[in-house]
Order: sequence, then C-alpha cells, then structure tokens
Amino acid sequence: FRRKTCNLIIARQNGKTFTVRALLLASLYVFNTKRIGIMAQDRKQSLETMGNIVDVINSQSWLRDRLKRENRSHGEERLEIWCEHHPNPCPPGCHTVRRLDIISATPRAARGKTLDLLYIDELREISPATWAAAEPTLRARKNSQLWTSSNAGDDTSVVLNTLRDSAMSANSERFGYWEWSANPDLKISDRKGWRQANPSLGHLINEQDLEDSFNRNSPDVFETESLCRWRAALDSPFNIEAFDLGLDLNLTMDPTLPTWMGLDLTFNRTEAYLVSAQEHPDGLRIFLHRWIKDNAIGERELASEIAVLARQYKARQIAYDPATAGFVAPHLQKAGIRMQENGWGSAYFATLCDVTASAMNSERLKHPGQSELRDHLVACARRPASDGGWRIARRASQSPISAAVALVLAVGHAEVPRTQIVSHVG
Repeated sequence: FRRKTCNLIIARQNGKTFTVRALLLASLYVFNTKRIGIMAQDRKQSLETMGNIVDVINSQSWLRDRLKRENRSHGEERLEIWCEHHPNPCPPGCHTVRRLDIISATPRAARGKTLDLLYIDELREISPATWAAAEPTLRARKNSQLWTSSNAGDDTSVVLNTLRDSAMSANSERFGYWEWSANPDLKISDRKGWRQANPSLGHLINEQDLEDSFNRNSPDVFETESLCRWRAALDSPFNIEAFDLGLDLNLTMDPTLPTWMGLDLTFNRTEAYLVSAQEHPDGLRIFLHRWIKDNAIGERELASEIAVLARQYKARQIAYDPATAGFVAPHLQKAGIRMQENGWGSAYFATLCDVTASAMNSERLKHPGQSELRDHLVACARRPASDGGWRIARRASQSPISAAVALVLAVGHAEVPRTQIVSHVG
C-alpha cells in the first residue's frame, strides 16, 4: 500500500460508513488481511459496523461460504473468515482464518495486540493515551495500515488535531489525509460551503435536509456536524468572576441542610472528587472532598469513606457518571445510599450544565475557596450537543475537570425540581 496511515474527515451522512464497510470487506476477502481491529469511542458503534459487515456477507452466497464464526459475547466480539483457499487445503504458511476484532477505546485494550489493519472511528473522541497504545499495534506487520475517520473536532480533539497539523505541514508519501470541509472564510449560511463539506449532496443528502439542520441546530453544532469545520474551544462556559464572588472562608458543612452530592473520578482512577451542594436561604453552599492516590483508588475504601459523608449529611442522593464512577456506585448502593446515574454524554447532563451555569451567573453558589474546584472550572470548555444544548468537555486541557463534573451533578440536581428529574429519567 502507498499509505501507512489514512485519515478520512467528512461531514456526517456522506457515506463514510459505507466506504469503511467496503474497506473492511475487501481486507477480509480480497487482500486476505490476517488481523483486523476496529475501535470507536462508543463500543456499540463498533458492533454496528461489524453487524453491517455481517449483513453484506449473509446477502451473498460466495461471501457467506467463507464465514466461519461471528461472536457477539461481550469482550469477545469477533468475526472469523476462512482464507481464500477454503474449502481446499491451505499451502504452507497460510494462517487459514482472517479475524476482525472489536477493541475498546482504552489504552489497556489496545496494548499487546498485533494487527495488520486498525480502523478507528470518531477519531476526535479518542484520547492521546488510547492513541499512544493503539498506533504501535501495526509496527510489526509488513504492509499494515491504520485507517481513521471523523468529522471536525475542536481544541479538545488532541489526536485528530495533531494529525491534521501534520497533514498541513508535512510532505510524506506514507501519510494520507482527505478532508471535505467548508472554506473557513465562508459564512455558515453560504451554500457553497454546504456543497464543499457534503460531496454526497444530491445523492445521499438533499439540500432541504441541510437547511432543516441549519434552522434547527445551534451554529456550533451545524458548523461542526454539517460543515465539518473546526471550532476553537471557547473559554470556560462558567462565569468564574461570579463564582469568585461567592467566596466565604467561614463556610462549613451543616448536617441540618438539604444536601445533594455529585461524584466523579479521573479515567485512570487516581483522583476522585465529591462535591456537596447544601441548600440555604442565601443560595447553594458548595464543598469539595478530594482523594488522590499514585495507583488506582480502591473502590471499597473510597465507597466506605463516601458513605460516611453521605450518612453524616443525610445526602438526598449522589449523582455520578457510570463511565468514571460506575465501579464505586454498586458498593454505595449496597450501603443504602441513593445513587443517580447521569452519563456525561447524555442529553440530561447537558441540561444540568446549563442549570449550573445559570446558578453561577445569578451568584447563588457560595463556597469556602477550595482552589482545586476553581482550577477544574477554569479548565472546562464548552462542547455543543446535537440537540442544541451544550456540555462541558472532559478533555479541555491537560488537567482533569472531574471536580467540575461533580459540581454539575450536585448543583444541577439541587436546582432542578426533583419531579422533573424523575420524569426525564423515566
């Protein structure tokens, strides 16, 4: 192959999935690629890609005849294809079976694997640590390739931005980068830019659909999703000046006040943050508890200490993101603590972000000046949500923002009427 690395950047619904499906099928049946891995930030997305491939295989007898096995067991998702010699005996040196494996988008999942082809979807969501573990999986195989696809990112899309910068500045025959995006000098309403970013316009996409998206979504969402155009990450969406006005060094937690809590951890589980929001006539009083450990924090020990605080202050609930605190939540539930799951990627988390920002803008938040919480709020960036809302971006800087996530979970639930929360979750 001419290219070692191939990057496809294009607006949504332009046939990217179809193209990748053709690539993976050709690798299994034509190029006889021995080991293939597919990775996406959402494991369900990888499963859907594999399912689409199986659908094509089952639609053609000559493809179906070489299908050995499809395994959908969690953690063992795999597709196995007999080699081109099937059903005849293989010559010496043939590996007989071609494999396609689903790989979780985590550093641990990628380490130790050796691949001939790796496909990474939604590259803008992939962390630098995951990329650093995944990229070397191809080094030991001759003619191996790395394929990625994505639409535009923002300043938090570190891996995608690094590759894009390389494409703009380097001249390497081994590096392929193909981007369809609107000219940055064009207004988002300029239909010339719509055509530039959507080569399937008139085939898979019609102009009326883009017009509906333009009228329905925020400018940030339309520019990123439909024009495939980069937006610089904005300053923190939180009014830090208003937050600073809430400083009161004499504040202490009061077990008689209604209390809501939010829990979040860093992805490597070396830091944990619990924010408590206590309702008082003068506003919400905010307090931070922090745990730090060189190695991963023990779930039982952490749950035990959090349970003590939750009981002491009669917490109405502890809200958490299952992606970071899901391993702690079951232990707290067994201890009789009411837990409320709110995933960072959910639409309702975006609502909680907006509610928290409103409370901060109205100077309702009072706090004893814990510097870690302020640092995490400053490090946040605003990421547009597909429904027109927004949420804070986890990878806004090299520093974590888990304390800010915990604040949103605590303050958001304290501010929104409980009946509305129950209705939404239900």
